[in-house]
Amino acid sequence: MSTAKLYTTEHIAFTGTGTAFDPDTGEALIYAPANTHRVVNIAQFEAFKERKEFQGRQAEFTFADMNELHEVIDVLTTAQCGYLLLLQCYVDFDNGRLINAKGDAMKPGDLLDVLGLKRKRQTFYDFLDKCVAHSIITRDEDGTYFVNQRYHFRGAAGSRAVVRTYSTMVKRSYRENKASDLGLVYRMLRFVHLDTNALCANPLERDARKVRWFNGKQLAEAIGVDEKTVTRRLPNITVGGVPIVARVKVSGEATKYVFNPNVFYRSSKEPSTLLAALFNGEAA
Repeated sequence: MSTAKLYTTEHIAFTGTGTAFDPDTGEALIYAPANTHRVVNIAQFEAFKERKEFQGRQAEFTFADMNELHEVIDVLTTAQCGYLLLLQCYVDFDNGRLINAKGDAMKPGDLLDVLGLKRKRQTFYDFLDKCVAHSIITRDEDGTYFVNQRYHFRGAAGSRAVVRTYSTMVKRSYRENKASDLGLVYRMLRFVHLDTNALCANPLERDARKVRWFNGKQLAEAIGVDEKTVTRRLPNITVGGVPIVARVKVSGEATKYVFNPNVFYRSSKEPSTLLAALFNGEAA
């Protein structure tokens, strides 16, 4: 058997490692001590690297529980849903406490500032009182506010059906859109398909060929508004000039709708090249 070796960077850096050549095929074979190294398939390594890079770009996000959001939507107005969409960006890890950039608990004045409602204090307190009354937001004896983790949280999702909401993009969206428009978007979070980010009637379906996409009328009915509201307002709800919800039209078929994965996304995998290409404008 040939004992020819190739002195690789790995070999130089770590004792006992290097590259030998198969005597029959001439193929280069890497060897290393089993107690310090392990074999990793290149395809697996590249996929892992891509996923880490994706997670790095989208580092700050919270989860919205798809199965529980109906309880919120049933009691809040559309604009109030928009307010909550922004506030959930400020929840602390694993406890739902509302905190500022320094990690301090937010007081009512901080919430007013974040929501931009200083000149609409009654609007703010109507929202806050309704959230507290329905335990969407809770308040402890010290006056600290928490978003109920039944609906929105930061931490391990476990087996819960969740949508990632990327905080930086949601905050930017709030600056660029009306709260009532973001409230419409909030109402759609229950219907995001896992693998395609499509808005559909069966978001838990694993077979993409069986996804029952919403058309305009069906989407409107699902979120409790009239069809004209969807067709008129949705195209104007953007972030950095890029739609938050794209309309996809295939010849001979009804218009379909899909969420911008840079703002809301269900899968932990990198978005498909097609999905990414739909939203490759300024905000991506």
